Amino acid sequence: MTEITIHKNITPNKVEDLYKKYINNQGVSNIHLKIPGSLNKYTFGLLGDLLKFIITLNSKSKIQTLMLDVDNENLISFYDQEYAYPIISLLWNTSNFTDKNNVNIKDSLREKQNEFFIKMNSLARIKGNKYILTNTDHLSKNKGLIRLLENPDGFNDDEDQIKYSVKKIFNEYVLTFNKSNKVEIENLIEDIGAIVYELTKNTYEWGKTDQNLIEIPASIRGVYFRFHINNSKKILEEFEETPIQSFFQHPFILENCINDQNQIYYLEILVFDSGVGFIDKFIQKEDLTDLEVIKKCLVKNQTSSTSNLKSKKGIGLDRILNILNKKGFVRISTDKYCVYRDLIKDNYKPIDVEKLKDLKLEDWNNDNFKTDNITKSRGSYISILYPFKSNR
Repeated sequence: MTEITIHKNITPNKVEDLYKKYINNQGVSNIHLKIPGSLNKYTFGLLGDLLKFIITLNSKSKIQTLMLDVDNENLISFYDQEYAYPIISLLWNTSNFTDKNNVNIKDSLREKQNEFFIKMNSLARIKGNKYILTNTDHLSKNKGLIRLLENPDGFNDDEDQIKYSVKKIFNEYVLTFNKSNKVEIENLIEDIGAIVYELTKNTYEWGKTDQNLIEIPASIRGVYFRFHINNSKKILEEFEETPIQSFFQHPFILENCINDQNQIYYLEILVFDSGVGFIDKFIQKEDLTDLEVIKKCLVKNQTSSTSNLKSKKGIGLDRILNILNKKGFVRISTDKYCVYRDLIKDNYKPIDVEKLKDLKLEDWNNDNFKTDNITKSRGSYISILYPFKSNR
């Protein structure tokens, strides 16, 4: 039996340590995973990193028991955590669930899962300046699919409706206390709605089935928003020796995005799925390298899917880079790779699919994309960071 504990002081660096220990370097079996009832602090990218670790771990050797470090009476507060619903959903059909006293709590979780699904489906408030929408493909469609994004007939290919609902989420739940940011969001909402439309459409196309178009037994797909406020000095410490530290040191950020209290306001958008990833799902690999496949997925009309949506209004991840140009940051984690694009440093330029070498992506690990000692991860995780102007 392999016992793994995720503590409440978890950080992206500590998740990376768990990944190296249990996925890259150690055989695991009969996994008992313990997760915290709450987190000491949430930092940018943490949800994506947690999901990547747990989804990959479960694909390597099924998680037999999930223990929540909380008692049955406090499950309500557990569902205030952004990781609660997607992790429980992922493991629902295959794992045992216990509380901190080793009491089986699946019946209680069923009630809480249903309540949280109803909240998401009706776009009702959840606690904090954040929001999550999660589709669960292995549950019944009326209890697993968020109607804003999908219905039993397929993806909701109505960009205007998605934009309208995203605007509601931001104005009522995510940006509830800063009027200046709401004004900026008014100008950006078309772009943010387009980002959500494009990326959730792509998870519908590539996240549900494997490379042979066989349905994945445990499949979750979703989008997460969070409004962050950080001290400008502490944020450099939190992201020390990562590309995000360099991003927050750009003159554009220092001159435009730090307020009188030395704070930086920024938005996190995460879109995730538990599928086989960009590389395995891409059908026409030809003689492309792995990195070229990832780049090809970032060029318009180059998604791997053979599905035919009602419209072709969207043009793929290429559109996202254009929207974030000169002001945003995007990180993509899939397969053995974690790549990023700092769009302040490297401005967007339209790319010809025949000239993939001109599309610049950098290695998050600053190791020239070496993957010799890295085990393939499961899923795709696209994290976007968008800083707000301070209006000083």
